[in-house]
Amino acid sequence: MYARYSSDKQTEDSIEAQVRACREYAAQKGLHVISTYADEAISGAGAKTASRAQYQRMLRDCRKGTFDIILIHKYDRIARNLGEHVNLEKRLNDLGIQLIATAQDFGISKEAKIMKSLVWAMSEYYLDNLSEEVQKGHKETALKALHNGGYPPFGYDVVDQHYVINEIEALYVKKIFQAAAECRGFTDLIREMESAGIRGKRGKVIRYPQIYEILKNEKYTGVYVYSPKEEKRRTDRRGKPNAIRIENALPVIIDKAQFMEVQKIMTQNKQVGKKAGYLCSGLVYCECGAKMHGMKSKRKGHEYEYFYCSARCGASVVHMEDIDNAVLKYLHDLLSKENQIKVAEAMRSYKGNEAERVKDFNTILNRKIQEKQAQYDSLMDNLTAGALPPAVLEDIGNKLQEIKTQIETLKKTEPPKDFTTEQVQAWLESIKAQPDREAVRLLVERIDVKKDKEKTVFNIQSTLNTVLGNTGCGGRI
Repeated sequence: MYARYSSDKQTEDSIEAQVRACREYAAQKGLHVISTYADEAISGAGAKTASRAQYQRMLRDCRKGTFDIILIHKYDRIARNLGEHVNLEKRLNDLGIQLIATAQDFGISKEAKIMKSLVWAMSEYYLDNLSEEVQKGHKETALKALHNGGYPPFGYDVVDQHYVINEIEALYVKKIFQAAAECRGFTDLIREMESAGIRGKRGKVIRYPQIYEILKNEKYTGVYVYSPKEEKRRTDRRGKPNAIRIENALPVIIDKAQFMEVQKIMTQNKQVGKKAGYLCSGLVYCECGAKMHGMKSKRKGHEYEYFYCSARCGASVVHMEDIDNAVLKYLHDLLSKENQIKVAEAMRSYKGNEAERVKDFNTILNRKIQEKQAQYDSLMDNLTAGALPPAVLEDIGNKLQEIKTQIETLKKTEPPKDFTTEQVQAWLESIKAQPDREAVRLLVERIDVKKDKEKTVFNIQSTLNTVLGNTGCGGRI
């Protein structure tokens, strides 16, 4: 006998009912049941592709010759695909095994074959039609910008299908984006979240893969995105042409300007990762506007490194050594004593507003603590209001513990600490003495190459331009 239940609307009782029907049929026909195979909670792709453990075990046992009849309750319990039904029937016939659906036993006549084929086709139609109806429902839900199932992104909760901000999680989402925008690592932040008991929506510790997903998720900017089922297998899960996109549909955690800045940094870092050995990789642009890529080649026993135009516009290649030397000279000039004084003055001006920033931070933090405390007090009132069922008491107790942990986490949260003016000056001086690839990445935004027969000109743009103004520094060869 084979039985299966396939959804959360069915239970083990469904399997028991199928087995009972098969046993009654066997008793009526004088059949001896020697084994029962049952697959539980398999639906969707599993129901269609027969990727079920007990089903596969039964097929393997068919070749042993220990039984000659398989009983099922209805044909849709074993397959819902017409082709699969036909293949299974042929496979069993070749082994001398008969498949009987006890509730759909049409016999072995010619008419019975037609009836079985119709039932098989109807099973497939039902499954396909059900899938279409489910997708229609998902689409209508998406057009209303409501939660469409699954786990919400870290930073949000779902209340009555609406996305609401989880203040504790949102605080760490902001910290993650801030760290990415400042090109800082996430090691300390990961350690902080783990020690504070912060977990992802699936209850697991947040690591680099989860942080990468957070940084790529456009929902934090208020954009609702839902992709049809057929697009979910695309490699770029967020680049789907048929996705439903609704602007300003979700509560905003990260503003669009910061989100786009982080995407740009991540793209540059990805390019750097591919060519980690090149000092200026990802920063060099051809005069046609396209990026220039680094490349190595060997000629007559000598190795050459150069940049070439990715658009193949016909511009000549540029030796990597020439660009590196121009950038190193540029940084040396950029970090002159005069410019370091300008940076120090900008830092002092920024630090002068530190007290106001800390005050604003603490005001917001205290408000969040009060909100959580109000939730806690409300639950305590419910707890002491009267006799409650044990299950409700347990739920309230768990919620109280969760809110208490959140309050303690908020109380321990400190304002983000800034570097001192002296630390920044010392760092700039060390970069000037010995610039490395990380320093170039932080201080150089773009290198435009223009080359003619006489000379090559490098127009180098610094990330410090807004602080220093137009320094007039430019590398020329």
